[in-house]
Amino acid sequence: MSSLPLWSIQAAPAPEVRPYQSLHIEVPYTPPVARIDGRDRLIYEVHATNFSSKIIVLDAIEVETANDGVVLARIEAAKAARWVGAPRDPAQRLAPGERVILYLDVPVSQGTAMLRHRIRFTAASKDGSAEAVTIVGGAVTPRAAFPLPLGAPLRGGPWTAVALPDHANGHRRYPYAVSGRVRLPGRHAIDWMPAHGFDPASAGRGVAANGTGADVLAVADGVIVAVKEEPKPGARPSVEDETGAMVVLRLPDDRYAFYQHLAPGIPVRVGDLVAKGQVIARLGASGHVTQPHLHFHVADGAAPFDSEGLPYELGAGQVLGRYARFEDFTEGKAWQPERTRAMDGLPRANAVLRFAP
Repeated sequence: MSSLPLWSIQAAPAPEVRPYQSLHIEVPYTPPVARIDGRDRLIYEVHATNFSSKIIVLDAIEVETANDGVVLARIEAAKAARWVGAPRDPAQRLAPGERVILYLDVPVSQGTAMLRHRIRFTAASKDGSAEAVTIVGGAVTPRAAFPLPLGAPLRGGPWTAVALPDHANGHRRYPYAVSGRVRLPGRHAIDWMPAHGFDPASAGRGVAANGTGADVLAVADGVIVAVKEEPKPGARPSVEDETGAMVVLRLPDDRYAFYQHLAPGIPVRVGDLVAKGQVIARLGASGHVTQPHLHFHVADGAAPFDSEGLPYELGAGQVLGRYARFEDFTEGKAWQPERTRAMDGLPRANAVLRFAP
């Protein structure tokens, strides 16, 4: 039996990783595996706060398996980082006390074990000296994918799955802290908008060319837990005004489906039991929007800004193609056709789908 004190016989850190007053690394959300267009991925965030007195210049973040150090992804800070409360710093400088959110998209397989994060940066002192530093932290064990496939939220089409994961003002980059904890409800949100060649008659009765009035459908059997019409004129402003008219459907596996920016006159009420495919609303342009569309996402709670956005499998629809650039969509250009195939998981950003009429 060794007589050495416990601290003296613990394993030393890897040579390039040493104690350093620098970043606090946190993964506030444990991601389930998300299947996106037939491939399994992890979509989540690492929060890093500068606890040193030096300016930290971020280089890259690597995601590796905790047991053997196999690197699954290496992401440049310039592509992943967004500063909290300020625009992205093009020089990737993190001042003392500042926090940055690193948005990650990592290819994985089902059953992936614990992961950790290796962040490389340069610490710059006031005297002009600088030191390259690597730290490791933020361990996380991915959760299994949700097995319940969801039905179509709309009829006909074609529809564009507008999602801007890298856009500074996109759903993916918009965290909320409304009750003492930061959450990202729109992590997997999609804005469904008519694609080039949209057939209004396929989407319901009396549907406009811009999609207004299209049937909005229950994606599973469930119970309506929230219905909100647009606020009345003169009502006290609230962050929830952003959603416009909204319906929240509790799914059988205790996830919650959010339908936002709906047309006025929602036909369902709280407590209603609805069946998959039932019309529960119409597409509109209420709330903070620039054009009519259906905002749809799934989360772990019924509060629109105080719940974590979750992945889901869209078990309906045919993928027809995709817009190569979001600008092509906004300019009314044609999308690029692809081999028609059944939807497998979530659609890629700006994919074009057709649902059953």
